[in-house]
Amino acid sequence: LDGIFLLHRHGGEEFPVRSRVDSADQNLRRVPGLSRAEGADLRRDVNAVQIERARQLGIQPGSQIAQLATAGKLVRLADTTQYWVVRDLKYSEPYLTPSGEAMLAEIGQRFHARLDSLGVPRYRLDITSVLRTPDKQAALRRANSNASRIESAHEFGTTVDLAYRRFAPPIDETVAQYDPFARLMVDSMYIETGRRRGAEIQAVLGRVLHAMRREGKLMVRMERRQTVYHITVARPYTKRERITAD
Repeated sequence: LDGIFLLHRHGGEEFPVRSRVDSADQNLRRVPGLSRAEGADLRRDVNAVQIERARQLGIQPGSQIAQLATAGKLVRLADTTQYWVVRDLKYSEPYLTPSGEAMLAEIGQRFHARLDSLGVPRYRLDITSVLRTPDKQAALRRANSNASRIESAHEFGTTVDLAYRRFAPPIDETVAQYDPFARLMVDSMYIETGRRRGAEIQAVLGRVLHAMRREGKLMVRMERRQTVYHITVARPYTKRERITAD
């Protein structure tokens, strides 16, 4: 993987990857980190405020997930889409209300638009927590002293946590046709660059969330002890507003 090109032959073809990764690194270096004022704005929506909105827009905690999904009141998130990947979830289930999923897809779309404007590959969101049943919330409290001692906005299906120092690699169509080892190596290169430029990508995503917060679409809390943006949908999304995430 050293040098300007990652070379992989397939029917006599060669494709550059290292050059794209190096270009992404250079372009991200130009992105200013979050200012103190921006960071403060991203911490305004504390847990109690998000819970109040979650109660208004979400499900009844403890309701049967399967029944709500069948009724269209919850949507199961795909494990991987053009906008996000869902990490293996230990204390939550990959479900959101339809408006919550629409909010998440809009975040992904606007995040990609900003990356495009910077000449950076389309890194994807890393989802770390979604819907928590009361049992899973209780288990989390036992395992993590930082977990909410009261109910959590996650129990209403309106809330998602997005990692802000770790991002999933972009879908690189130029290598999709090649063997798994080549794809793994390319993903590793993108992941390493994402780690190195994590603060800059965090700022790109943070500015998307700040804009959507000002538009009244979401509430957000940039956590300190856990490196996540804790996000709750702030209003219903109409069917016309919903974006396809596949």
